[in-house]
Amino acid sequence: MTSRKNAMLTTEDRRWLTGEKSYEGQHAKQQRYQRRNDIRERVYNSVLDFTILFDELDEDERQKIFGTITDDGRQWVDTDSEFRDGVRDALAFFLRGVGIGAVMRSPSAPHQRVPELLLETALSRAGQRAGFLIEEITLGIDATEVAVPDVLERLETGEELSPTELYLLMESGAIDPAAVQDCLRPRVEVGETERE
Repeated sequence: MTSRKNAMLTTEDRRWLTGEKSYEGQHAKQQRYQRRNDIRERVYNSVLDFTILFDELDEDERQKIFGTITDDGRQWVDTDSEFRDGVRDALAFFLRGVGIGAVMRSPSAPHQRVPELLLETALSRAGQRAGFLIEEITLGIDATEVAVPDVLERLETGEELSPTELYLLMESGAIDPAAVQDCLRPRVEVGETERE
């Protein structure tokens, strides 16, 4: 992951963000500040470049980047899982950055919020490029706010957790996935014994 060519992030940015590199010594604080500043600046400028890419990149070049989606929209062809994960995480990064949490906390607000407006206009622009007039967009989110420390405490006390809560713990980085496996192993063994 950290050895790819420079892009929005440099190799050194990736190494620093993933913890492979750290700054020590007399100038460490300034070096960390400069690294964060450089990352912010490159991300900002890269986001601005998406307007140019959307408006000007030839369709065949776009398809070379993204591969193809089947006509029924259910299968992504000619792309690798790392790229698909990157697209997923880019969407999540943007949504989190524009405040999707506010929509999740109170989905039935009387006025449109920034994430909803951006999603609506993005879908409209993409639809127009694909030859569609978007007449209505409905965004439905059914979400429950969960505090990671509370879920972690419930796991440690042996309470039953849903698969979604376990996934939340692993994705949050609050615990090592091996710790989840250690907590689940006795339950799985008990379940297997009961079936026998």
